[in-house]
Amino acid sequence: MPQINTLLVDSGPGETRVAALSGERVIEVYHHRQGFTSAGALYRGRACKPLPNANAIFVDIGLERPALMACGANRPPEGSTVDVRVVQPPRSDKGAKVALADAAMVTAALEGHAGSAEPPVCLQAAEHPVAFCARVYGSGLKKVIVTPGDADNLIAEMVDNVRIQTDRRDLFHDYGVDDVVEQALDPVAPFAGGGKLIIEPTAALVAVDVDAGPMPAPAANTAAINALARELRVRGLSGPIIVDLIPTKGRNALVDEFKQAVADDPVRTQVSGLTPEGRLEINRRRSRPSLADIMLDESRSRQSSTDAIALEALRQCVRTGLSSGSAKVLLRAHDAVIAVLRGPMQGALKEAEATLKSPVTLQVTDGARISYIDIVTS
Repeated sequence: MPQINTLLVDSGPGETRVAALSGERVIEVYHHRQGFTSAGALYRGRACKPLPNANAIFVDIGLERPALMACGANRPPEGSTVDVRVVQPPRSDKGAKVALADAAMVTAALEGHAGSAEPPVCLQAAEHPVAFCARVYGSGLKKVIVTPGDADNLIAEMVDNVRIQTDRRDLFHDYGVDDVVEQALDPVAPFAGGGKLIIEPTAALVAVDVDAGPMPAPAANTAAINALARELRVRGLSGPIIVDLIPTKGRNALVDEFKQAVADDPVRTQVSGLTPEGRLEINRRRSRPSLADIMLDESRSRQSSTDAIALEALRQCVRTGLSSGSAKVLLRAHDAVIAVLRGPMQGALKEAEATLKSPVTLQVTDGARISYIDIVTS
């Protein structure tokens, strides 16, 4: 995998988007959102009722669904305070998986925590993706391009000896990241030679089928596993992954080839080998939601989620308002998008208004598609 040398950091209301590039090629995309949690976050929660016939309990950490914690025989009493670390983030209809947090980490988190520490409460957010990339890619990182604003100082604190460049353009659009994200949300991923991967995430695992197209089967399998190594990173796929390779002689060599292809992946990726039926079995650690989890609605019909549309609407409000020098911004959108902005994303709306230094007026457009956004300035 090529060396990552550039980060694009697009800071907007309620969300910071980060793209990791090798030259001009997008390798990874991160969405750092208010209210979303990733692996490594520390919470002070309350123990709930134990699961029947299982050495595990649910823990209320203040998210939509309680978190699951394996605890063996040493089960915390129901209602007691429990300090936990997120091991796997929540996804679709499943809550997070957590483990007991190290006491020293909790003490350090409490020292930097502002406000009440009464459970349920987040004591320390997960590592910011810019800090993660700076730590993982180290000296290979040469340039960080950021949007103007207060976030510049925050980003500068996360990277050392890296040139920070401010760019007023729409970074994700102008550097082609939006196109990469759109392609990554499509289950069909073509690869060089005319073949394609069909990638289908399910509740239990990610199923991958290899279509050779006009290619000879051995060449298609080799091209497919190299393409898959990139798709795992750009799509943020994780958990059990089963690849239905094309039946050929010498498929065992593909196991070592795939291990080499994922050797530079910063997320631990275990390559178990081939099943008796010849399918490649992989397990990639769940550390953050996938792009589909972040961007699509729960039906996974390639329809953008209401949250994603609302955040894009706010980005457009800020961009349009600042470029026009307008004192007033009117956002017209679907009633579900307006409801989200007036409810769970009210904080992001206030961020947009603070940047614009004026209120954003929200207006429901009857009969509009969920993706409809119209911005009027005056």
